Amino acid sequence: MDIAELSRRLENLIRIGTVAEVDLAARRVRVDTGSLLTDWLKWKTARAGTTRTWSPPTVGEQVMILSPSGELANGIVTPSIFCDDLDAPSGDGDLHVAEFPDGARIAYDHAGGALTATGIQTALIQAAVSVTLDTPSTHCTGDLHVDGDVQVDGTATVDDLLTYGNGIAGTGGANNNVITGSLTQTSGTLSSNGIVLDSHHHTGVQPGSGNTGGPA
Repeated sequence: MDIAELSRRLENLIRIGTVAEVDLAARRVRVDTGSLLTDWLKWKTARAGTTRTWSPPTVGEQVMILSPSGELANGIVTPSIFCDDLDAPSGDGDLHVAEFPDGARIAYDHAGGALTATGIQTALIQAAVSVTLDTPSTHCTGDLHVDGDVQVDGTATVDDLLTYGNGIAGTGGANNNVITGSLTQTSGTLSSNGIVLDSHHHTGVQPGSGNTGGPA
């Protein structure tokens, strides 16, 4: 091997460049590095076994190419290196951050113990058995729609209108059942201890001023 070939291979062992093209279906990228545009190369991912991750490089992202034996055609692209055009999403050493092109941001502050997910449009948690929120307090600022059963071991407070679509059942427990304010029933029957209140007649009482008559 002559000196020129050896020098070429040494130069190609590690190269810095920017992603020029991405082929998602083939899992390949082309990289601008110096005056060269590489062929289609594989990129490195965090996991690719039975546990797999997917976060493909994007055009303009600064990357490193590692080429075994200095052969650029066999290079592996390893994301990623911050650059002026795509700088770090934070300068805080206590934060672990993932930021996305639509403005979504997921961050964990390990100094304050705070996890935040902002800028998202929807969220889905799908579990075949159950989901447990083990926390002293849960605060929902908007509407809450429950299609199935819900069990709350602590207290549940609703500041706006409480609407249910298939009846309500429960026990008063040690606190009994207390409603402060007016209660309006518009249809059906209202019963207490087996007595239907809107059709119940008192017997042995004469109607008149100061006496109890039948229902209005």
